[in-house]
Amino acid sequence: MLLLGLTTDRTLIGYRQCENMTEDKIIENIQSRTDAKLRYASVHLDEMKSKGIVGGDDFDRAHQESFLFHILGVKESFLCELNKYYKLEISDSEISPGNLRKALDKVGLKSPELAELYNLENNKESWLFHAKSIRDHSTHVSSVPRHFHLGGENHQKVFISNPKTGKIIDRHINDEFTDWLTKMKVLISRLRATGLEFHSTHWR
Repeated sequence: MLLLGLTTDRTLIGYRQCENMTEDKIIENIQSRTDAKLRYASVHLDEMKSKGIVGGDDFDRAHQESFLFHILGVKESFLCELNKYYKLEISDSEISPGNLRKALDKVGLKSPELAELYNLENNKESWLFHAKSIRDHSTHVSSVPRHFHLGGENHQKVFISNPKTGKIIDRHINDEFTDWLTKMKVLISRLRATGLEFHSTHWR
């Protein structure tokens, strides 16, 4: 009984702390999760590069899938930021692009950040479309589709392909992943700036 009481008290204290948080601190905490996913993706990519030649062992496969998990996690974490910037009050477990759009429609708002993410993710020539397709495939179906080169100008390079379209991305996997990480950093930085600008203009 005593342990239950302590647990309850601590839970109540946690709620009070959340209630007393400033708006800026809440936003900072949400942003820190997005930034952490960028760092985690970078850790796995750096370890892939340090190994040298890309083969097909568990180390390579695990790092490739982990990188994809975290790089897409950046985008999914950023949706939580949009939920706060636009004061949509969707619970964490219910945050999704579709639910964000529904909530925005209810209050008569548009999010250019959400629209850009949607367009980029559904553009079959975009890096985000390729990243999401390969992440989904490696999560639910099979390993990352790879093409090994022996001999010629691409000797020992490994290309990846989109499992949805069959398109082979003609770059070494480490170079392609590096490019995706750089583009995600730039994208999130830019969309965060406009989201914060909206929040500052409308809610403060």
